[in-house]
Amino acid sequence: MAFLRSLCRSLCVGAALVPWALAANAQAQPTLKISHIDTFSGPTASTGVTVAKTLLYAVDLINERGGVLGRKLEVVPMDNAGDPAKAISMLNSTIDQKISFMVQAGNSGIAGALEGAVEKHNARNPDSRVLYLNYGSALPELTGEKCSFWMFRFEAHQLMKMYAIADYVKQNPQIKKIYLINQDYAFGRQVSADARAIIGKARPDVQFVGDDFHPFGKVKDFSPYVLKIKQSGADTVLTGNWGNDLSLLVRASKESGSNARYVTYYGGLFGVPTSIGAAGEDTVFQISSWHPNVPVEDKQPALEKYQRDFKAKYGEDLYYTSILVQMDMLARAIQKVGNTTDLVKIAQALEGMEYDSPFGKIQMRKEDHQATHPLYINQLVKGVKYDAEGLGMGWKTVAKIPGPVTELPVNCQMNRPGA
Repeated sequence: MAFLRSLCRSLCVGAALVPWALAANAQAQPTLKISHIDTFSGPTASTGVTVAKTLLYAVDLINERGGVLGRKLEVVPMDNAGDPAKAISMLNSTIDQKISFMVQAGNSGIAGALEGAVEKHNARNPDSRVLYLNYGSALPELTGEKCSFWMFRFEAHQLMKMYAIADYVKQNPQIKKIYLINQDYAFGRQVSADARAIIGKARPDVQFVGDDFHPFGKVKDFSPYVLKIKQSGADTVLTGNWGNDLSLLVRASKESGSNARYVTYYGGLFGVPTSIGAAGEDTVFQISSWHPNVPVEDKQPALEKYQRDFKAKYGEDLYYTSILVQMDMLARAIQKVGNTTDLVKIAQALEGMEYDSPFGKIQMRKEDHQATHPLYINQLVKGVKYDAEGLGMGWKTVAKIPGPVTELPVNCQMNRPGA
C-alpha cells in the first residue's frame, strides 16, 4: 500500500513520472517517450501498478541493450483513474507533449474510447499522430468491427480464449455440467454468451446448468450464488470474474464444501492467488499466454531469467508477458524503418510481423492488427518449481492450445492512411 500511495502522489493531472520510472530516462537524451495511460488510483489501482512495473521492466530490457536507434526509452505514466473521460484527457496530454507512442489495456471500455479518439485525431492531424499499443483488452471488437490502423493488440482477446477453453473442454469428457457466473457488465455478458455458443458447439452434450450475473464489485457474500451452484450439480464453473469478485466467489465455494472446478480468465492476476488462498488448491484453473512453470519443452533460456529478475526487482510474479512482447516488437519495427517518427511505416512494419518470442511464436495479423499465440490452461497446485505469491502453490499446465486453434475469421474493415 505504501508503494501504491507513493505512485498516486507522484502522478499529476498531466503526466508526472512515477519515481521508479525515472531510471528509464537517466542515461541519455533525447529519450523516446511512451505514454502509459492506465488506472493508478481507485479500486483497480493495484492492477495498474503491476502493469506499470512490467512496462518499465520491458523498457529496461531494451535500454540495457542500447535502446532503439541509439535512443533510450522513457515511460510517462498517466492516471486515467478508471474513467474514459480522463483517459481522453490523458491522450490529449500525450499529444500536447508530442509523444507518438501510447500503451493501455487495463479496461476495455476505456480502450474503445481511446481507439476511437486516436482514429479521429490521426485522420485530422497527420503531423501529430499517435500509435496505440494494447497489451490485452478483452473485447473482440477492438480488432474486429471497431478496428483501427493505429491500434495493435498483442494478447489474445476474450473470444480467442473462449475457443481455447472450448478445446480444453472438448478434450475432457469428465466436464459434463457447467455453471456460468459473471460480473454484470459488457465483458461478463460476452463471456456468458460466447461460452454457450462456442463450448456448446464443441461439446453438444455439455449441460449449462446455470447462468448468473451479479453487480460488479458490490457482492460481499457469494454464498447464495454458491448454493445455486451446488444445487445445480455443476462440476465446473466458468467465470470471467476478477479481483475480489473472483476471490470471494471461490472462497465461498470452498467453505460450502463444493467440489466444482473454477475455470477463470484472471485467476493468476496479481493479488488474486493470495486473496483466494488455500481455497484455490486444485480448484482454480486459469487461461494464460504463459506462466513460470510452463513445460520444459516450451521454455527458452530467457524465460526463467525473466521470472527470477522480475520477482527479485518487484516482489511479484511476471504475469503480463504481452507487454514484453509488444515493446520488443515495437523496437524491431522502429529499427527496421530506421527512424522513430514515421508512424505509418512503423505500423506497416508491425503488420504481419512474426516474432519467435521466449513465450512462443507471435504473429501480428496485417488484416486486423490482432496477435495470435499459444495459450495455456493451468491449475493451481502444490509441488511446482515456482509458486504463486509465496503461497506454496503455483500454476501447472494441464493443456496447451496452439495459436492456430484460436485464429478467427477477420471481421475488420480498416481505414488505411492514403487509401
